[in-house]
Amino acid sequence: MVVKVSDDSGEACLALFNEQAERIFGCSADELDKLKSQEGEENRFQQKLKEAIWVPHLFRISVAQHEYMNEKRQWITARAVVAVDFAAESRLLLEEISKMKTSQ
Repeated sequence: MVVKVSDDSGEACLALFNEQAERIFGCSADELDKLKSQEGEENRFQQKLKEAIWVPHLFRISVAQHEYMNEKRQWITARAVVAVDFAAESRLLLEEISKMKTSQ
């Protein structure tokens, strides 16, 4: 599955495998496919996609460049996805700030 992700520096298309997609959407690719094929007043597939919008995650990615017909393309693949632990991220930032203060 390919999704568009963004942060304060911009946006990119990111390829997800089933394990990473499950962490973001809360269901497997097979379940998403079943939801996509169902019809009804409330489309559950669209609802699952909307639930994942603007939910912060940390991604471990790999980037590979390919050339096709003399055009270079970047292929970005998610290797790991975890929910943001704001407390841990805050501690990390505080440690970095402390290091900057002591080096001056």
